[in-house]
Amino acid sequence: MTAWWRWYAALGVLGCVAYFAVPSIAAAQSIFVLVGASAVAATVIGTRMHRPTNRTAWLTIALGTGLWVVGDIVFEWIDVTRGSVPEPSLADAVYLTAYPIYGFGLFLLVRHKWRASERGHVANSAIVMVAFGLLTWVFAVQPTLGDDAVSGTAGLVDVAYPAMDIFLLGLLAHFVGSRQWRTLSYRFLTAGVLLLVVTDIVNNFSIVSEPSSERSLIDVGWTMSYVLIGVAALHPSMRRITSPNIEPEAHLMASFTTPTVVVLTAATLTAPTVMFIEVIRDEPIAQWGWAVLLCASALVILVIYRITDLLRLLHTQTVRLRAAADTDHLTGLANLRALEHRIWQNAGDTTLLTVDIDRFKEINDTFGRGLGDQVLVAVADRLRGVVDDSIMLARLAGDEFALCGTADSMDPTALAHEIQRRFAAPFDVGTMTLLIEASVGVAFSLPIAEGEDEDTPDRLVQRADLAVQAAKATQSRVAFYDRSMDRDTSAQLIMLGELTTALESDQLELLYQPQVDLESMTVVGVEALLRWHHPNGMLLAPSAFLPTAERTGLIRPLTSYVLTRALAQRSLWAMDGLDLQMAVNISTRNLFDDTLIAQVRTALREFHCPAERLTLEVTETSAMTDPVGATEMLSILHAMGVQVAIDDYGTGYSSLAYIERLPVQELKMDRAFVGGMAHDPAHAAIVRSTVELARTLGLSVTAEGVEDEMTMTALRELRCGRAQGYHLGRPTSSDLLPALVAELNTRLKTVTGERIP
Repeated sequence: MTAWWRWYAALGVLGCVAYFAVPSIAAAQSIFVLVGASAVAATVIGTRMHRPTNRTAWLTIALGTGLWVVGDIVFEWIDVTRGSVPEPSLADAVYLTAYPIYGFGLFLLVRHKWRASERGHVANSAIVMVAFGLLTWVFAVQPTLGDDAVSGTAGLVDVAYPAMDIFLLGLLAHFVGSRQWRTLSYRFLTAGVLLLVVTDIVNNFSIVSEPSSERSLIDVGWTMSYVLIGVAALHPSMRRITSPNIEPEAHLMASFTTPTVVVLTAATLTAPTVMFIEVIRDEPIAQWGWAVLLCASALVILVIYRITDLLRLLHTQTVRLRAAADTDHLTGLANLRALEHRIWQNAGDTTLLTVDIDRFKEINDTFGRGLGDQVLVAVADRLRGVVDDSIMLARLAGDEFALCGTADSMDPTALAHEIQRRFAAPFDVGTMTLLIEASVGVAFSLPIAEGEDEDTPDRLVQRADLAVQAAKATQSRVAFYDRSMDRDTSAQLIMLGELTTALESDQLELLYQPQVDLESMTVVGVEALLRWHHPNGMLLAPSAFLPTAERTGLIRPLTSYVLTRALAQRSLWAMDGLDLQMAVNISTRNLFDDTLIAQVRTALREFHCPAERLTLEVTETSAMTDPVGATEMLSILHAMGVQVAIDDYGTGYSSLAYIERLPVQELKMDRAFVGGMAHDPAHAAIVRSTVELARTLGLSVTAEGVEDEMTMTALRELRCGRAQGYHLGRPTSSDLLPALVAELNTRLKTVTGERIP
């Protein structure tokens, strides 16, 4: 069915050839009528076959085409019955009726819902019609009239045909400026209209006193215009010629396309061109001057109207471009450009808060950028509730937002704490509920010291960013800029390079701290603790370098290093008869890293370690960042047999009942509570309630920070499962650990006078 239009086009060309090839004039005229009738049939069939949304337009075109065919039949009938066709005749009435119907169908095909912007296309058509009307009148119609004016029916008919061509030419200008131009069917139809108008123009400029039924080359144009109408209707793309629902400004812009501007420019120059030609030809001004003056006046009015449209369009586009240049398209907030402009306006009196979402890259890496964008939109909505009209809220880039105002319009301390308070509530994003933390950095415009350059917006934003980085390391997650932060940033960049070198040059070491079973009073496991022998001679704890690794891709190779070394060492101890549980810490980024499962499985298999002898410790905060995602990852680890422990329990904001929903087997109480339980009744009550509730839920408890005998005894009385701390053994190297375990086991059996039943 899709090839029908090709077959029809081929048959149409064949019919055109046959029109001139057959010897009989009657047969030729029959072929001419048959081609026209086939165009009507093709239009109706194409409309029924492709079912376009604008069926009325196509059927109206078919009706207009059909009337032309009827006019051809009437013309031939009159010629055969009377021997000649008078002017005017019944055929002229049918022909002239067909033009407006056909044109109305074309207009329905390209029209949009009537609005102010539609007038631009109408004005374009009017300009072309005025210009072509001037040409037709001066060079075609008026010369045939001689000195006589238009009089009688014959004169009106002579003028009506050029007028109808003017009407179609105006519609053709409307076609060229339409957005449907991309479809092939639309182009076939446009070519058919153009061929019809050109053929009419040639015929009008070669008007003879008596109409003729003889064949001429002019008939090729009319015949092929019929064929092109049928091809356009049968082509499958005709169903896509619809009236697009576009904005008025876009519609107005469509009326200023390059082809349209070229046509309008040529049309506008028609009046002076005609005047020049007539003066050169020495034609009497009385015959043509009034037509030029009338058309030139109409053209000036129409062109002024279009120039007004163009200026309005340019103004609208300028306003929109300025708004787009100052707006973040994802959140609808102001962007960095708008923020910098506001800082300049504040003239050195600016307070700037930068809000950075913590571990946002992990959200993108784990759930994809689509959900990450939803998180950014949710954060923007929540921040809108913090500001008023005097404070600008902007998105700088990525997961960074900014609040900008003057010293009088905002209290930075109160705003920072209000932001933290609002972020304490979970975010509903898509089908998930996420706990999202944010760090807030505060910077102020600084007075310019002697010899310093002007305090630019870029510098103020940079200072706020430095404050944000400092806030990530504080418990309150809020920091104010001071000049020392400039040096801290340089140190972080240097550390990043040095940490990469440390991984490659074996500067890292694992120390092991014993974990004691408080019932049997024996060492049953160890926790692997990473240390860095820095080239400057210092031994750095993880807190000194892991935050830097967390913000980069270095955390993945660091975790792989710890897993591999720890399980390799456990395997060596096991071969010597020392079978210990190995506990390894993983970061938040590891928890939502798809490669973690593969890393654990590979390390267990390589060192022949039973999965239940490995404990992975995750912090309470990291598990609560995305409970659904954490549950999925921890469930996979649990299914493998790996033990999972919540580290530093009590420092976050989740309840034990909520933790119980996660597939974990152990809680490690933070040293902040354990260390003071012997002297602080409140801490002792927290530890006691935690141990009792955990036991009820089937979870084991390990107490960290056991620093003295009194704390250890209190924990045993509470039936706490395990303990670790300096009193039970400091972190030590792998070669010294077996001796430490043996010494500690002996000491614990000696010190303990009785077993707790």
